[in-house]
Amino acid sequence: MNLDKYKGMEKDGFLFEIQRLAVEMDNLIDEYGVRDEVMSLFVVGIVEPSEGLDPEASQLRAIYGYNLNNREELDELLNFASDTYKDPEGPDINDLLDGLGISLN
Repeated sequence: MNLDKYKGMEKDGFLFEIQRLAVEMDNLIDEYGVRDEVMSLFVVGIVEPSEGLDPEASQLRAIYGYNLNNREELDELLNFASDTYKDPEGPDINDLLDGLGISLN
């Protein structure tokens, strides 16, 4: 992909492209006539330093969308995401040993 057209606006260009893909996904749901059967939730964003008083703070510039019928479906998807999330650093050995009476200290 040629990013020259986004020079100085790479992050904005990225978010515009994500937005285009989100619209395509939404259109696909309608094209197949499955809107009442589909549960979806997506968030894609860029974390940037906040320009506020706190230099440690950050803000999220995001594209998001969802196709949900009620709060219960939202809770189901959030639980699914939490249950299936894998920490990129792997499990903490102390957490694995917790409750077994074994200490590595």
